[in-house]
Amino acid sequence: MTTSQTRRRFLQTSVLASAGLCLTRGQAAPRKLSPNDKLNIGMIGVANQANYDLNNVASQNIVALCDIDDNYLAAAAKNFPAAKTYNDFRQLLDRNDLDAVVVATPDHTHAVATVAALRSGRHVYCEKPLARTISEVRIVAETAHKEKRVTQMGTQIHAGSNYRRVVELVQSGAIGAVREVHVWVGGSFGNKKRPTEKPPVPAHIHYDLWLGPVEPQPYSPAYVPFYWREWWAFGGGTLADLGCHHMDLPHWALDLRHPLTAEAEGPPVDADSTPHWLIVHYEYPARGEKPPVKLTWYHGGKRPPHFAQGKLPQWGDGNLFIGDKG
Repeated sequence: MTTSQTRRRFLQTSVLASAGLCLTRGQAAPRKLSPNDKLNIGMIGVANQANYDLNNVASQNIVALCDIDDNYLAAAAKNFPAAKTYNDFRQLLDRNDLDAVVVATPDHTHAVATVAALRSGRHVYCEKPLARTISEVRIVAETAHKEKRVTQMGTQIHAGSNYRRVVELVQSGAIGAVREVHVWVGGSFGNKKRPTEKPPVPAHIHYDLWLGPVEPQPYSPAYVPFYWREWWAFGGGTLADLGCHHMDLPHWALDLRHPLTAEAEGPPVDADSTPHWLIVHYEYPARGEKPPVKLTWYHGGKRPPHFAQGKLPQWGDGNLFIGDKG
């Protein structure tokens, strides 16, 4: 998809442009379940983070497994021999016995798989980030609201005791009103040159299905299976990967919603590859009696100035809340 408008139209009509096939399905009639019944779950993606998700829903009925990598799929099928296997998630969604779907694919497939699942009448758990672009996120949210399905995005750290305790402390006023937050991670994706070599697609990878809604382009191991985050076509680099985890904490603790402004410092923008470092300044409005907040994000070796000033221990990744009292 070459423009956000084209991409938006693509998502709204649920057409898989790269294959020229329609995703629109008739909504499945929901099964009548008692509180004691297990859910019939279909997995879209089965390896790496998807394998983590699969293990966490293994207490339910895993009836369908889907992955574009035959090796990953075969390994997962050994643990769930009763599950039917697929390479194409549209075929998985054609089943009439699914209650819910877990979407754990690279970012560029999140929106199309989630929208198709919601439109087919299934509840959805989708890994973070919810989608690759803001317009995709809006369409997913609009579709979930319209279809009245139960949804959740995978930010597992949100359920941890550390985050909950920090939220409790900040909201109790332990450090007073907070007007400034700094969030930093050391990770770095991007700053790559477009691969020029064109090796053959490995026999176990269905590359056309992996590309999904993305413009056709030659296969490269620089994309599949791991390094897709380095490229705008498939992901959003470190900020898209880790930002929703780490900035979740101040958003939760301070009841932040939409920023008024966002301004980024970084290397020259590359048409293909994501930035290997960024400093991003967000400004949020007052929320009732809570004052406005300035939040700054850092990645790729950039850190808050407090470290250089000797005001902080040499912590790794973290969040710094600065309140009136501490």
